[in-house]
Amino acid sequence: MMRKIPGWTDQLTDSVTEGHPIKSAVLEGIRAFLTGKNVVWAAFKGLLSGLSIKAKILLALAVVLVALLAPVLLVVALLALLVAGVIAAVRAATQ
Repeated sequence: MMRKIPGWTDQLTDSVTEGHPIKSAVLEGIRAFLTGKNVVWAAFKGLLSGLSIKAKILLALAVVLVALLAPVLLVVALLALLVAGVIAAVRAATQ
């Protein structure tokens, strides 16, 4: 009887989390907490395991896009700060 309990809990977990990545992430986070493992990493892995293939591909493309555009956005932000500094200096000098 006691040997069947882990199988039952696995079946229950699978039936509850099937198609629901948030539920899967929460359950994996709880499981990690109870076993003393890293909760955030376990929840992230649970979230990824609950996603569809299409969602996983879109997530990977978004990560690649952010990685490619991050340096460009950083340069644009620095240029905006430089322009704002120049405008502030000109205004301070003319007053």
